Amino acid sequence: MTEYKTNYKNWANWYDLVYEIIKPKDLILYKSLINDQTKDVLEMGIGTGRIFKSFFQNKINWTGIDDSEEMINLCKEKIEPLQPLKGKLKLINEDMTKLDIRIDNKSIHNSKFDLVIYPSNSLMSVGDINQQKNALCSGLKHLKDNGILMFDLHNPNNYEIKDKFQLMGSAKINNLNHEIFGRSEVDFINKLHTNFQKIIINSDEVIELKSYDNFLYIEDVISICDELNIEILDMFGGYNKEKISDNSEEIIFISKKK
Repeated sequence: MTEYKTNYKNWANWYDLVYEIIKPKDLILYKSLINDQTKDVLEMGIGTGRIFKSFFQNKINWTGIDDSEEMINLCKEKIEPLQPLKGKLKLINEDMTKLDIRIDNKSIHNSKFDLVIYPSNSLMSVGDINQQKNALCSGLKHLKDNGILMFDLHNPNNYEIKDKFQLMGSAKINNLNHEIFGRSEVDFINKLHTNFQKIIINSDEVIELKSYDNFLYIEDVISICDELNIEILDMFGGYNKEKISDNSEEIIFISKKK
């Protein structure tokens, strides 16, 4: 069976550019989850460190996981100028579905975290529903008994087939005009959303990228959580904790161990 996972090696050099043009709105949610009692955070899919950079002054022990070596290296390049931060950020190049962080090399016990997050819909990029379960299990075994586990998903109700490329965003950066165009394919039987992006720089250079969303409906998430003994504390239809509607762009799940 073909496995559909986004190859972030191809994305690494353009990842920050995409987020600069199409700005995410999720930081306000993380700021509501992180407080003075938050000492240890595990980020599943740290990318180039976008979220950590907003919290590096909070003196949190932050562990970032990414299976893309290119992403990890770019994250290091961004964070090192912010030193002294040694000891505050630990980066691990690993597949989140296979994660096993020990307290130290001699310990049989896993490191535990106050908060485990799967940002930027990272749970949708690990593969099919079985891989998504494995990724959640990795987070659960590293979650403190009173810890919080959070993940966000695109609302599949908004998915539609777009045969032609449409403008998604544009910006002038370093005196160069950048435009991002996208089109999509949707396989509702296999719950797969395929995204095709083109970044056009100064109407000349064209970069083509592709990503996959293995999507879940709310009933799928509830079933998975029941199976894994996860208690859903809250579900939101946006990063400002809006009520869920059929047209919500994102669905956010705040949960803990049962």
